[in-house]
Amino acid sequence: MDDEQYRQTRDAIDLPPCLYGKALQYGYFTCQHARNITLGEREAVHCQSEPAYANCKCYYTLILEKSGFALGAAHQPVHLTFNKAMQVQIGGMQGAMRLSKKTSSVPDIADCLMQLKMMTPEFRQLDFSVVVPFIQAFSLRKRGRHKPS
Repeated sequence: MDDEQYRQTRDAIDLPPCLYGKALQYGYFTCQHARNITLGEREAVHCQSEPAYANCKCYYTLILEKSGFALGAAHQPVHLTFNKAMQVQIGGMQGAMRLSKKTSSVPDIADCLMQLKMMTPEFRQLDFSVVVPFIQAFSLRKRGRHKPS
C-alpha cells in the first residue's frame, strides 16, 4: 500500500485519529475510547468518543501552546518531529496525571482528563508550571553513553 492509498483509506474512516496514539502504542497509557486499526502494514489509533476527543484536543492544543519554550521552538511548528511529538504526548500526560493525582501503573487518558475537567471546568485554568517540566524532562533515550560489554 503506497502512502497516497494509505492516506485516502485512513481519511475514509469516520473516527478521528487519537492525539495520543503514539503514547498508547508504546504502552505508556491506556484509553477506554481508543480503537486500534491496521491499514496495510501500519497501525493507527482512533477515538470512538466525540466528547473524549474534544477533551483531548483541547488539552493537547494547550500543552502545545504552553510547551514552546520547553521544546526549544520560538513559534509553534506545524508538524512536530517524532521525538518532540513523544515529548508533548507523554510528558504532557505525565504532567496531567500529576495534576489529577492519578497513581495507577498504566493510567487511562480519558479518566485523567475527565478528573481534570471536574477539578476545573476550563483546561486553561490548570497550573501548567507543573506540566511543562514533565514535557521538558521526557526523553525516549536515556542520556549518557553506555559502555559496550
